[in-house]
Amino acid sequence: MIVFVPAYDASTQANIAIAKLIITEDCVTLFEKKATRKELIAVLSKADVLPVFAMCHGVRNALKGHNGDVALSCGDVQLLSQRTVYAFACHTANELGRSGADIGAIWWGYSDTISCAIDSSSVIPIFTEIFIFIRDNFQGARSSQDRQRVIEQLKQMCEQAEAQVDQIDAQTEITDITEVYMTLRHIWDRLRIWVPGIQVPEQHPDASSPSLPWG
Repeated sequence: MIVFVPAYDASTQANIAIAKLIITEDCVTLFEKKATRKELIAVLSKADVLPVFAMCHGVRNALKGHNGDVALSCGDVQLLSQRTVYAFACHTANELGRSGADIGAIWWGYSDTISCAIDSSSVIPIFTEIFIFIRDNFQGARSSQDRQRVIEQLKQMCEQAEAQVDQIDAQTEITDITEVYMTLRHIWDRLRIWVPGIQVPEQHPDASSPSLPWG
């Protein structure tokens, strides 16, 4: 698995704190200053069709790397053919994910702006457990039924995590607790999955409508 996580602002610092806890020995890591377009394109250009797990900033048609530079855009989607991608990044389930699916990729991304985890020792373990679940399940969910099961389990995990946050906050006040709750909601609620041959992405049945059209 290719794990792509820059770290240059508050949001991406929280991402890298989680990413370092969820990687396994066989991961190809592009972290911090190595999370660049050059490095990512080089890895994607190799023969191995590895899945991609990204935590970064995003826009409708691109993933952002170190210092906010474009790392992967719609013009690069040929490198994603037959890959499964999970991108914890704003907006990429619009143009980029759809373009990837058009050439054979499966893209797990987000329909809108998403909140990110906060870099706090009190909640990082909670988010780590959730992202380990995503890491272990997104690439193996090959059918629509499998993907719906994963999304439902993810929703349940996030709702259980909200109860954990309540308990922690009752003992030790959590700074930016609203951001934590929003992130736990967005992880499943704004998740959209593009697969080849569909006109609208898959999502949880209870997911809210995005503020942006698919365009």
